[in-house]
Amino acid sequence: VSAPIAPSPVPTPGLAKRMKKSKQPLQVTKDLGRWKPADDLLLINAVLQTNDLTSVHLGVKFSCRFNLREIQERWYALLYDPIISKLACQAMRQLHPEAIAAIQSKVLFSKAEEQLLGKVGSVRAGGGGGAARSGVRGATCPFSPLQTSQPTLDTFQELLHKHPDVFYPSRTAKALQLHWQLMKQYYLLGDQT
Repeated sequence: VSAPIAPSPVPTPGLAKRMKKSKQPLQVTKDLGRWKPADDLLLINAVLQTNDLTSVHLGVKFSCRFNLREIQERWYALLYDPIISKLACQAMRQLHPEAIAAIQSKVLFSKAEEQLLGKVGSVRAGGGGGAARSGVRGATCPFSPLQTSQPTLDTFQELLHKHPDVFYPSRTAKALQLHWQLMKQYYLLGDQT
């Protein structure tokens, strides 16, 4: 009499399919816990601004670190999964108006917004205006042929009024000025090239 045959360690194909199916709801449940309503709102607004999930991955700070694949999966789930979409919308509606305003203030700048900001000048010919004066009254600094000028908040407020269709609705003149200063720091303004 021969010894009994031990069962195969490799599961049958039907069992493997059932195991995969049972793991999928677990993944959705796990994602529901990681993605906060604030993250969903930030994701939606950022994608609508940039039309680029890679830019969102690189430029947005969520409540926890998501890789590009997780961001893509969440975006597609919000668009195409009716259950996740419904739950996310209900949760986002529960956010406090101050939380919504804070989230909207973090939305990335679009390329069109940055192009308009890049046209706001930062350099003017030396001499007039007294931006960089020496200690002698009326004399300009001889080492500064080009002087930098800081646009006022009024300049950015005017930009907002002239281009309401380009700028995100919650942008303020102060937000534009801060982003302009960042662009200036990294030499991204039109007159810095």
